[in-house]
Amino acid sequence: MRRGGDCMRYRAEQFFTGGFFFGKVNTQEIERRLNELAEMGWRVVSTSTMHRFFGESHYMTVILSKEE
Repeated sequence: MRRGGDCMRYRAEQFFTGGFFFGKVNTQEIERRLNELAEMGWRVVSTSTMHRFFGESHYMTVILSKEE
């Protein structure tokens, strides 16, 4: 997408959950990875989670963008 002459790039990162019955998101892993990407100029645009049995989290998807 072009905006004012700049080109926007998009990227998707996926984080899987752990645990036997109820998936738990590893917040330290997500924070570490998002901070790494932020240092490279990426910014979070959107997030979503995928659920399975009885609302158990399966994974989390984060969409990021940056100007080039």
